[in-house]
Amino acid sequence: MDRLNRFVAQIYGYAVCLITVIVMLISIKGIIDAAFDLSDPVRAHGGAFGRSGRPLTNFELYKMDARREAIRPPRPGPDGRDLTADTVSSDADLRRMYEAEREAQIGNTKFQATRSLFSGLLFIILAGVLFFIHWRWLKGITSAPAAP
Repeated sequence: MDRLNRFVAQIYGYAVCLITVIVMLISIKGIIDAAFDLSDPVRAHGGAFGRSGRPLTNFELYKMDARREAIRPPRPGPDGRDLTADTVSSDADLRRMYEAEREAQIGNTKFQATRSLFSGLLFIILAGVLFFIHWRWLKGITSAPAAP
């Protein structure tokens, strides 16, 4: 009976160790992704486009897209109003809209990346502690003499 209990305990211990290694690897991938997102928040997660669907990588592309949208035929919205009627024509207005949308995108991306970075680090720490505890416990089980 003691051999069966030891065998079940070993299976449990090795399973926990395997799961913690997998959690650590997944968390490392998340940390790397978060670090890249923090390094360039405008392009993170395909975020080169803002809420308006216009590119946020530079102002000239944003302005060109806004001008192109202004010459499209009217698109009725859910309330029947023309969605393209609110186009802005001056460069100063477009610049303000671009900067506001870009700052919102950068802020959102930095928040998400920071949250992912800290949660990934927390998972690595917790998984490391669980791994260490179970690994030492397994060493104790395997080195103890078996009772007849």
